[in-house]
Amino acid sequence: MRQFYIFKIKKEFATLTQKNPYHLFRTLEQLYYVEESDISLGMDLFERLIERFNPRQLDIEIFKKYKENYFYSKYRNIHHLYDKYRNEETTLRVNRTYLEIESTVPRPTFLKDLECEKNLFFCDFVNKDFFWLEKIYI
Repeated sequence: MRQFYIFKIKKEFATLTQKNPYHLFRTLEQLYYVEESDISLGMDLFERLIERFNPRQLDIEIFKKYKENYFYSKYRNIHHLYDKYRNEETTLRVNRTYLEIESTVPRPTFLKDLECEKNLFFCDFVNKDFFWLEKIYI
């Protein structure tokens, strides 16, 4: 099972780190593991790096697309897809500052729905994996 955190990076930082995203990943990883005593500094840096999502709008768009799908279910801001034919079980959580995807497949179905968003940076902190969304569909 893979767990990705998806951040919408501000345009200026996305431009700076597009070709070499390692430093962006390390910064976000350090923020992910920040100590409680440094939380206010971490939040300040986090706010400078990321752009907020419109969770309500994204929630509605995803729901409209999948509401007729037998393999799809939704509860509040959590979208779940269990496609037994593709052997895929994916959960997408929509938050203001990040999206979270847990999946059993390397390319979850929900990725196609996020293509319209710009500057999305994926981080799997446990497996030390990171990429820009545009890079996987080239």
